[in-house]
Amino acid sequence: MITNIQLNGFKSFENGDLQLAPFTLLTGLNSSGKSSAIQALLMVERAAKGKDFLLDEHGTGKELTNIYSSEFNIIASDQASKRIHLRYENDHPGIMNDGISLPHVFYSEAGRYGSQSSIKVFNSTAEMDSKGGNLLKCIDTYADEQINENLRHPDAQGETLMFNLKAWLDIISPGVNFTYELQRLSDQSFPYFDDHRATNVGFGLSYTLPIIALLLRASLIKDSLVLLENPEAHLHPKGQTEMGKFIALCADNGVNVVVETHSDHLFDGIRIYTKQHPAFAEKFISYWFELDKRKSTQIYSITLEKDGKYSNEVPRGFFDQFETDAEALLF
Repeated sequence: MITNIQLNGFKSFENGDLQLAPFTLLTGLNSSGKSSAIQALLMVERAAKGKDFLLDEHGTGKELTNIYSSEFNIIASDQASKRIHLRYENDHPGIMNDGISLPHVFYSEAGRYGSQSSIKVFNSTAEMDSKGGNLLKCIDTYADEQINENLRHPDAQGETLMFNLKAWLDIISPGVNFTYELQRLSDQSFPYFDDHRATNVGFGLSYTLPIIALLLRASLIKDSLVLLENPEAHLHPKGQTEMGKFIALCADNGVNVVVETHSDHLFDGIRIYTKQHPAFAEKFISYWFELDKRKSTQIYSITLEKDGKYSNEVPRGFFDQFETDAEALLF
């Protein structure tokens, strides 16, 4: 498990240092560096696999270098203090790895496909991609796998991934029956909700299904790391709160999670879970990102007490819009 990542001269980070917990939450104003932190973790994964660490469609190393720096350095370390160091200087990338143990990384990006009548099936893998491609083949492949008993929904009809996927999906849209069809000869698959194609039901179901599936899939691999961008997308407030509780449950039971979000409802779900499971407070950390006058990212950490309340002073803007709006309406 990666426990720390340093971002020096990388994009908007002149000097950034993030301690990672089993559940790490990133929030802040738009374009403040949240997605960049997740991109850095993806670059670390690529480097650990011996690949070129630059990501497709994100530019050259020079483009990724902070305007106040001549090079960038990304350094990730694990609980054993082993490190992997990514460096880009004078148009030359470099990787130094002293044997860091990197978990299996799963990633769901903000631009996932959402509501589609059909989903592409990949022949080369059983895993879904970051947009949700191959989703139904992934579900089908692991449908009969037994999941951690602590992740089993109390109303699930069995112990397998499929039974529990349906039960957890029910917290988003109660009573909806999810089924699917695979057509392997045409490399296509089709999701159905109450026998309706996905394009004829709410976007929330299509956006939520890959998040729940990815978390349950990741739970089958010890110490896996799941990177989630905006898991609350297209969900009503109650659904966002329930999603926060579910992600916290997964993080409390062996799935390491980094979440980028703008949702105070999702955050409230995490706080409620913490109040119900006080020991979880030690497994959670959140960060608020904002840009200073130099347009460099400043990072503020916020932790929780066992009752779900803040354990330290929070910066202005940190999930406080409801109170700000209420004050404007009342006075």
